Amino acid sequence: MKITKEIIERIEGEATLELEWDNEQVTFAKIKFFNYRGIEEILKKRPLLDALALTPRVCGICSHSHAIASVLAIESIFENQGESLHVSQKANDIREIALNAEKIHNHIKWYFFSILPELKRVADPTYHGNAYKEKQWFQAQNAIMESLKMGAHFTGQWPHGSFVMAGGVTCDPLQSDVVSAIGCLDSVISFCEEHFYGMPLEEFLSFDSALQIMSVPSALSYGIDEMLKQGFDRLGRSYDRFLALGKSYMYEGSLKASKTAVLGADVKYVQESLEHTFFEDKHKGYTYSKSAQYKKSYCEVGPLARLMVAKEPLMRDFHRRFKDAALTRVVARAVECAHLIARTKQLLSKLNLKEPSFYPPKKDIHSLSGEGVGIIEAPRGTLIHQVDVRNGVIELYNIITPTVWNLGNGNRENPSTAQKAIIGLNSFTKADFILKSFDVCSVCTTQ
Repeated sequence: MKITKEIIERIEGEATLELEWDNEQVTFAKIKFFNYRGIEEILKKRPLLDALALTPRVCGICSHSHAIASVLAIESIFENQGESLHVSQKANDIREIALNAEKIHNHIKWYFFSILPELKRVADPTYHGNAYKEKQWFQAQNAIMESLKMGAHFTGQWPHGSFVMAGGVTCDPLQSDVVSAIGCLDSVISFCEEHFYGMPLEEFLSFDSALQIMSVPSALSYGIDEMLKQGFDRLGRSYDRFLALGKSYMYEGSLKASKTAVLGADVKYVQESLEHTFFEDKHKGYTYSKSAQYKKSYCEVGPLARLMVAKEPLMRDFHRRFKDAALTRVVARAVECAHLIARTKQLLSKLNLKEPSFYPPKKDIHSLSGEGVGIIEAPRGTLIHQVDVRNGVIELYNIITPTVWNLGNGNRENPSTAQKAIIGLNSFTKADFILKSFDVCSVCTTQ
């Protein structure tokens, strides 16, 4: 048996992939995250409102996701204490617009700056891309900036915007803000139609067959062709189990799926494990990443999971052909990006500026006691914030991030979702690509 260790590049943060080999095949994988910062520990004994300022600092990509999950956890404490806060439709729409802006920018950045260069590297190990020499990368970066500018009209800044409060949002946008935000989104749409999808957004969203996507020249069809050449239509398959606990306009409630069978889910069945971590054993542990399971089973979270529980026709067809292979996982982010763009255009067009942005709670937050849970669907999947507060002071704060779901570490008898997807491969380069197909974020994972 031989062991190889490599640092994983082109991800958010840093990680190491350690592979065990036998007869030129991967027999086990250890996914190691070392970037521990201790946000959960920092929050202990601090005023509850500090969570709204500190949790966005968990990540530079999905900071607004953490802010919204945190405020939902705080609002649930009020509800558990008998005060059901009123959040206006305007405030809810602004929260969703900010979250969507984050997802859109993430999906474009991940596909053009991580997936496409990695596919070129799989085909040619000597390839080293240069963003200043490839025009499409520059155009993608401009679309990313426009998406973030759209969201910043409501959040004030990106990243790390503290734009939410229990009872609503802190902004009160003008019509000129909305018009400007729509202009930003239109720039993103133009890029996606010309480069990403190669067709009008409405036409892309009308498709229900993989063959329709693959027949149109575009950055997406190019990526699909390259993945087919490298066998990623078969490689990277895992348990074919999916979980989406956060709410979405595309489906109702918390859901799980086994292959194509969709059932209800409940956060009470979520379990977190410290196995293999330095927290459990500082000598035998090898990562700061916890692991998360649902009813003691590993499930995939993220765009593919969301579209599978939503029974989205196009992704159902990709899944029918390729199951939960790396190709299906990659395409899911591109497809979700299109849905998010269309949804955000609708939200901006119908935003009612006459409604209040904020309704203050009746109870004094500084004397609040109780427990709360906030759940949202972040760019990479289900994100959970759990808080225990006593007299307005945080006693315990726990964060379960999407990468903890997908890239936690199981054991040989029960490997995690990503570990299972990697075991059996005969190439480190392909293992590296499959790991990236989950859109790794070590910063969120170790906080």
